[in-house]
Amino acid sequence: MGHVETVHALWQRFEARDWAGARTLLRDDAKLHWPTSGEHFDDADAAIKVQAIYPEGWSIRVIEVNALADGRVHSAIEVTHGEHRFFANSLFLFDGPLIAVITEYWATFEPPPAWRDAASIGAYRRDEGL
Repeated sequence: MGHVETVHALWQRFEARDWAGARTLLRDDAKLHWPTSGEHFDDADAAIKVQAIYPEGWSIRVIEVNALADGRVHSAIEVTHGEHRFFANSLFLFDGPLIAVITEYWATFEPPPAWRDAASIGAYRRDEGL
């Protein structure tokens, strides 16, 4: 399995709640870092456990997964959980076939402030219904 396929498989296994299967894709000492909340998970078991204990009701949609020129893999995903929507851009660093480091930048979906509109900016639009 190539690195891009490994990242796809990780998201598929998370969506299926296949924690043991997801764990096989990580080095034992794999690191997970969430810079937006300042959290570090310092081994593969912690990285999997935080996913497994997250309150149920969520689903993942993979937007894209791409190989980067420096050997890392980037993914963009959307997570829906009830009324909430989140987006993550994740960077995966590999050691051989296994994921060694994941850095995820999370954002919460929210409407833009009222002052950002076409009247004040010009060439501007918002997605309808958001």
